[in-house]
Amino acid sequence: MNLSDYFSAQARRPSGLFGRIIMPLVFDYGNAYLNGFVAELMALQPDDRVLEIGCGTGKLMQRMARELKSGQIVGVDFSSEMVAIAEKRNRKNISRGTAAVVKADVAASPFSPASYSKACSVNTLYFWQDPDLILKKVMELLAPGGRFVLAFEDTEQLKRRELSADLFRLHTKDDVLRMLSNSGASGEVTIETRKKNRLLFHCAVAIR
Repeated sequence: MNLSDYFSAQARRPSGLFGRIIMPLVFDYGNAYLNGFVAELMALQPDDRVLEIGCGTGKLMQRMARELKSGQIVGVDFSSEMVAIAEKRNRKNISRGTAAVVKADVAASPFSPASYSKACSVNTLYFWQDPDLILKKVMELLAPGGRFVLAFEDTEQLKRRELSADLFRLHTKDDVLRMLSNSGASGEVTIETRKKNRLLFHCAVAIR
């Protein structure tokens, strides 16, 4: 396995010493801007029940849990290393009931339908083998009127990086609009784009 393939595999599912030590630094730095973007668009209310798909190190969870009083944010990740880090980072939120971390693959849909008022995911879309299926499952997990925010980087800037084509499946804004529009969204799906320096970041918003 060459370096590009190894890094891409770790980005998809961190594991081992590299996954425990290096990837958390990569995620916390690389996702910082999109995390703030998503937190703003989520427009959380104190009683929201929130699902974060691919919660990674739990940094966005920690940020959003501060806005919840009677609500809760549940982070799901299929990496044991990320689950352990997210639990440690959110131990205070977990102890007071405003956060929980679950080791699972959301594609297996281990959650009850219509049990969340909001959901989000940051930089995970590229790794979904069947994004149409997963997006439909996410919509099923939302209560009517629930909001889903999907954050991803611009395709052209991702193409400039040395990423494994087998592991990173790139999707344009039009691709995401089509998939979300067919996922069970009740109205128009919108995408907001922001620029930081020379980089473009997108957040798609869909309502159940």
